[in-house]
Amino acid sequence: MSVDGCEITLDIAGLGIVFHSPAFATHIAEGEDYFSSNYTSAEQVQAHIQKGTIVGFCTGAPGIFILRFHSGYPDEDWLSGSEFKLRLGLQCTGGLVCFRDLYELMDWRAECPLDRRLQLNDGSYHVTLCSNQPPSGILGDNQIIDMFLHRLDVFPQLADIGVPSLCV
Repeated sequence: MSVDGCEITLDIAGLGIVFHSPAFATHIAEGEDYFSSNYTSAEQVQAHIQKGTIVGFCTGAPGIFILRFHSGYPDEDWLSGSEFKLRLGLQCTGGLVCFRDLYELMDWRAECPLDRRLQLNDGSYHVTLCSNQPPSGILGDNQIIDMFLHRLDVFPQLADIGVPSLCV
């Protein structure tokens, strides 16, 4: 199935976005504060990043972010025209990926709203995020994040330093 042309708009209160296949969050209890016990230190975040299970990145600000999806990798012109770039990995299982405000990890709800779901073939993906500062100059002001998803045979080797940050 193609993700090209799909969009998800997130209005976030936190300073980041997380995405995951629901199967990788079944261990989180309804109403649990998963953030405080499992997602606050760089080591905890990296444990998830390196497996592609609950993948998070810092946006640098709360606000409205428009995720636009593309298959494959961005070309050199796209990369050079993007002020902010970040590469992550994703393991998709069950044909579905959910996108959430990072702060939703503080009061977990297993049900992912329909407008925050992306259908995606199962497998390992290299995820390239590209963005620019919005015309207003304010991060999170209807900021577009282009998300490129390239399927791989094996989960990619990723940088393992700190909390991934897109806009800082």
